[in-house]
Amino acid sequence: MSQAIHLTSPDSIKKNIRPMSQHIDVDRILVYIDEAEQLNIKPRIGDSLYLDLLKYYDPNFEGNIPEEYKTLMNGGTYERVISDVCREIRMETKYFKGLKTTLEYYVYAKLVKNNVNNLTRFGYTQKENQYSSSIELKQRLVAEKDALAVADLYMDECIEYLKSNHEKIPLFRFGKARNRLNIKIIGK
Repeated sequence: MSQAIHLTSPDSIKKNIRPMSQHIDVDRILVYIDEAEQLNIKPRIGDSLYLDLLKYYDPNFEGNIPEEYKTLMNGGTYERVISDVCREIRMETKYFKGLKTTLEYYVYAKLVKNNVNNLTRFGYTQKENQYSSSIELKQRLVAEKDALAVADLYMDECIEYLKSNHEKIPLFRFGKARNRLNIKIIGK
């Protein structure tokens, strides 16, 4: 059975995003990478572009990666046409973090919220031992919301890049952002 191709790796997430233990199970991270690609990335950029990007991450692919794809994935600067208040057209230089960092923040948010929970033969449990204590759900939800806010901002910047370069990236099909479920915990 071949391993699935993704736009990032567990090692990249452990190195490039907020500090986390290097001992988090790789298989657990891979599940969250797949979920984030399917639920947060693909709906926003479209299936065609998503599948085309995956082609360049396939180890068997021997072609050159288009410069626009490198910038989309890794971030950087680009020129964008804007009109100011006087309706004068001008160029503006923009900087963004890239789709890979965006994806990694979505995965991080999932890890923060769900990594302490396990479905076992005894039911849905929370890992604990004598050397650690679990953070309350309310605190995990606050941390998840913060990471999602970063990911959503980075995603908006990626979409802006794609819109500004639609001639060079014709596979982009603007998708819709999903409504985020908000959970409020009411205290005593």
